[in-house]
Amino acid sequence: MKKIKSLNLVMTAVIVFTLFSCNKNADKSITASTQKGANIEVMINEDGANPDEIAISAKTSLGRSSADASQKHNESSGHFVYTESNAAGTNQIISYRIMGDGTLHYESATGSGGAGTGSGLGSQGAVVIDNNHEWLYAVNAGSNSVSSFKIHSDGSLSLAHTENSHGTTPVSVTVNGDLLYVVNFGSDNIHGFRVGSGGTLSHIDGSTQGLSGTGVAAPQISFTPNGHLLIVTEKATNNISSFKVNGDGSAGPDVVTASTGATPFGFDFARNNLMIVSNAAGGAAGAGSATSYKLRGNGVPDAVNGAVANYEAAPCWVAVTQHGRFAYVTNTASNSVSSYYVAPWGGLYLAHQVAASTDNGPVDIVVAKNNYNVYEVNGKSGTIGEYRRTLLGGLDYIGNVSGLPASVTGLATY
Repeated sequence: MKKIKSLNLVMTAVIVFTLFSCNKNADKSITASTQKGANIEVMINEDGANPDEIAISAKTSLGRSSADASQKHNESSGHFVYTESNAAGTNQIISYRIMGDGTLHYESATGSGGAGTGSGLGSQGAVVIDNNHEWLYAVNAGSNSVSSFKIHSDGSLSLAHTENSHGTTPVSVTVNGDLLYVVNFGSDNIHGFRVGSGGTLSHIDGSTQGLSGTGVAAPQISFTPNGHLLIVTEKATNNISSFKVNGDGSAGPDVVTASTGATPFGFDFARNNLMIVSNAAGGAAGAGSATSYKLRGNGVPDAVNGAVANYEAAPCWVAVTQHGRFAYVTNTASNSVSSYYVAPWGGLYLAHQVAASTDNGPVDIVVAKNNYNVYEVNGKSGTIGEYRRTLLGGLDYIGNVSGLPASVTGLATY
């Protein structure tokens, strides 16, 4: 059993009770001025109106017996986790069923229609699922292509279509409705597709756009929640590039903004469409941080309260809880997960420097659809770690599944 570290945050029965009973509009009274110097536990509580906390309280108050937990182990939750081998030669999408107790059960491996690189991609979003969890999309970085897969009711996959990525070394994809975009690490460009019936991928004229330069080392592309913009982080230039999505699905030229924090890497969107970006700081020991950004209409990101340190090494991947109150960040060089609280006004606060210790080389992280379980994949160990969320941004270790290749990359769930 791994040792789970946490801050010395005291949780009383009064606070748990309050979570269920207080005014649900209370977060409107929490502002930047009132939060300065405030106790983080009080902020997270949000006068009992924090829905991400209420979800945990509801789960833990049920208090399963050991016998009940054993019985639930063999029941399926009806949800799944997917990753990709990124193996050289034949890339595969590997599927796991989420069991009732949060553990993962291996289901199958499906050929992706392309090749991986045989080594880690250093990216977030190599595998993504659409909002209706009908289609899964993945990059084939070793053969410069993107594939679509039909997700069946039992979680199994069928390869639908594979198409050239219109560049070299695709590492990240993003989907919004019938639009799919990829960022090509090797050729420093993005390219778009229209998703048709049966998962067919058709190239969009005018969708290819360059990044801010050459050799920018882009790790992720993502639509904003409203689908109006595409965002790409650039590790080598310390820039964030934004692209307007036109009515025909094409992308406009990039708007380039210097990041707040060195080596911007993975990102996810929290409450009020805030963008939470990890800053790997070149992997320097103790130098990691994360930044909360508000996006202007033209895509320019404005940092809310700077680069908030987590004192770990190489924070790279980010996953946000269902209601956007917490962001979990994997620290690849520290073998740990940090957690941040996202305040209503947009400020970011470190909740736990080490919410959980991981196996070797965590490379991606997701929050399950039940908003309770968290999974992270470890490239150097070839494992997926399994966790339960706890109050105040903590994580409890459940166990892991093993046998994945060191080249494993990407993590998606529904």
